[in-house]
Formats: sequence, structure tokens, C-alpha cells
Amino acid sequence: MSQLTDALDRILNWLQQNKPSYAYSLQPGLAYEEIEEKVKNLPFRLPREVYELYQWRNGMIDEDSEFFYYYRFLPLEEALQVEKVVSENFGLSLPFGWFPIFDFEKEGFAVIGAEKNTDSSPVLNTYLSDDIRYTNLTNMIQCIAECYETNAYYIDESGRLEQDNKLAKTILRKYEPELNYIGEARFEVINNSDGSQVMTKYHPDNIILETRIIDAKGNTKELSSYFQGKVLRRMTSSYKMEGFYSYIRDENWLNDHERNEKFEVEYQYKCVMTKIERRYINGVLKQEIIHPDKPRDRTFLIFTFLIVPLIRILSFLLVIFSSPKKHKQS
Repeated sequence: MSQLTDALDRILNWLQQNKPSYAYSLQPGLAYEEIEEKVKNLPFRLPREVYELYQWRNGMIDEDSEFFYYYRFLPLEEALQVEKVVSENFGLSLPFGWFPIFDFEKEGFAVIGAEKNTDSSPVLNTYLSDDIRYTNLTNMIQCIAECYETNAYYIDESGRLEQDNKLAKTILRKYEPELNYIGEARFEVINNSDGSQVMTKYHPDNIILETRIIDAKGNTKELSSYFQGKVLRRMTSSYKMEGFYSYIRDENWLNDHERNEKFEVEYQYKCVMTKIERRYINGVLKQEIIHPDKPRDRTFLIFTFLIVPLIRILSFLLVIFSSPKKHKQS
């Protein structure tokens, strides 16, 4: 028995003894072939941990059930629908391979698929701007199992599942010490002769977490996040791309190497829009969106190029003609 299945069985045992309605809500697991058939139209492959999870049980049928504090374990069919709707609405703003597993009122936890099957992937907390919360699904389920067994999760007098926040955080730090640490992060700043800065953020245990390069005007040129000693995400920007107002490149190594590019144009004075978006997976262009030009606002143009200069001229004349009066009065 794997560590993942063992931890899942520990959770089931606790629910059966302490919250039977939640245990009964868990549907029978799916055969590997059934999972393959259901996920065949996804543009990515799910990690093997996800296959093991849905072979164990196929989510919770009762929408009011909780697999752990607030969060419901989604049936595979429902997870596929959520993935489809969210992907259609958020497009390239989501990481490639994003797939929801646990949900509570449109926020929850998701894994990251890839072009090829991988054993595991980080687990993202979608409420925290897709930040990594767990190294993998096994770590997450083991953490949940221990929370149940130590009363970090408990049933209150009204029969609701509640959480001892302090104890739950202690257990979370045990499984994910780099992501959940005690004490203040340390910052190091290097000031360069050209006015730019390099800021580095360190974990209390001296593990590098983030670097930021800021130009002399205060703009962030590069922002890199690290996990387990490796670059996890990197964002770079430039205002010197010929023909464009700005260029933004956002890369991540959550599973595959994903590179998203955004080209912005100034379609009228001080009004910027995204013109081109591109997604590359492992160096291959997978998607390109070219947005139609926005029409210019003539009222805005008249105000900008006629009214504003006229106001400035009138203000200047007012200053000139009021100055002698003030001089005479003095």
C-alpha cells in the first residue's frame, strides 16, 4: 500500500467513526480505464497520484460534505466541468495543466498536469493566487490525516467540523517547512551604481525564496520565486520592445516548462491594452491570441489635446494678470 492510499484510509476511518455522513458521501473508486476514458479530452495528462486518488474513491456526492476543513472532494466528472469552465473564463492566466481536486465556494486546491504523465505535482491553493501549498498530493493527504488524528480537526458540539488553527499550522509546518515557516523572512538589498536594486528574500533557515531586480525608475524588471533550491517562477518585463508599449514574460516550472508572453500597446494616450498573448510549453508554441484593436475614444482625445492645453493656457494667463495686482497691493 502506498503512503497516499494509507493516509486516505486513515481519513476514511476517522470520518466513519466521527462523521459518518461525510464517509457515506464518498463514492466508490473508478477503474484506471474509466479514469482514462473520462480525462481523454484534457489537453494535458494528470499526475499518477490523481489516478490513485480517484481509484480509491470518486469524490463526494453530497455537496454539503467536507473531506477536510470546509473543502469537499470533487467527483471526477464535476472536477472536469470545473476545469472546463474556469479554463474558458481565465485562459492563459491559469497555469497549464491546472486541475481542481478540492473545492469550497469556487476556491480550493488544484494539481498541475503535464504533457506526459508524471508521478506527482505541486498542489496549488487557488485562493492564494495559485501559490504552492503542498509539495505533492501525498504530503497534503498525510497532513490532513494527521490533523484528524491529533484533533487539529474536530467535531464541535453542534456537529460541525472545526479546526484548531494553531495545531493545524504546526502540522502543516511539519510536512511543508519551506512553505510555512516561523519567524520573519530575511531581506538583503544590493544597490547598484546605475540606481537599480537587487532584493533577495530568505527563509529563516537561510533558504532563498525570492529575488527581485528593480530598475532606477522603480519598475520591477525581473521577479524570481524559488522552491527547494530551484527557480519555480520567473517574471520579466521590458518597456523597450520595438512596436509595443511593454513586453511581459511569465515562466514557471510547476511541472512542464511553461512560458507565457504578453505584448501590450498604447492604443491612445496613456491607455494600454494587451494586443498579443502566447503560451509555450517546453519551448513549443501552443496557443496564440491576437486581440482586436480597441476604438479610440474621440471624447477622450478632444479632452486630452484641446481642453487640457486650453485650461493650462488660461491658468497661465490668470497668473500673469493677477501678478501686478498683488504687487501693487504690497
